[in-house]
Amino acid sequence: MKNTAQASTSQTLRKNFTMSADTLRELNFLAESMRKKQSQVIQELIHRESDARRSEMRLAKLKALKGAFTGMIGDGQSIQTMKGQAGESE
Repeated sequence: MKNTAQASTSQTLRKNFTMSADTLRELNFLAESMRKKQSQVIQELIHRESDARRSEMRLAKLKALKGAFTGMIGDGQSIQTMKGQAGESE
């Protein structure tokens, strides 16, 4: 049995959910202005937001790795402290 999160794009899952009248009006507005079905609008918004979040997470990981492989001295370190630590281990 496949997990629905791993389902391919050809498979569909129908979920009924409720939303406020204001949100429904906004959805109708978007669907009409984009000339798409409400379900298409929802799918596109979900994919766009998911992509944005994934990009943010990747960027945060890259920022955490910044300087890790270049031999650069990280924050909170100096040549003096590194020399002192090397002298202590001898």
